[in-house]
Amino acid sequence: MPSLESDAQAVRRQLERVLGSAGFSRNERLSEFLRFVVDGHLEGKDRELKESVIAVEVFGRSPGFDSRLDPVVRTEAVRLRARLSDYYAKEGKADAW
Repeated sequence: MPSLESDAQAVRRQLERVLGSAGFSRNERLSEFLRFVVDGHLEGKDRELKESVIAVEVFGRSPGFDSRLDPVVRTEAVRLRARLSDYYAKEGKADAW
């Protein structure tokens, strides 16, 4: 049975593969978003990965960020999902993760 450590290493390798792909290598904003969320999850910080935290940490919004007035995280999440879907439909079609 694989260890959590080896799973985390495999996830990080896959993250680097995704971030090095054509769809991500030229898009710093989406790459930073994906890295922040994956790293947070691997560090056991799922409860801290809230819209307000992502807005401040990834997108440079002020600590008083109000998602009702600025949908940046939701908008970028839609773009990120689409970019990941495209990656796994093409370049990453044979990827194990």
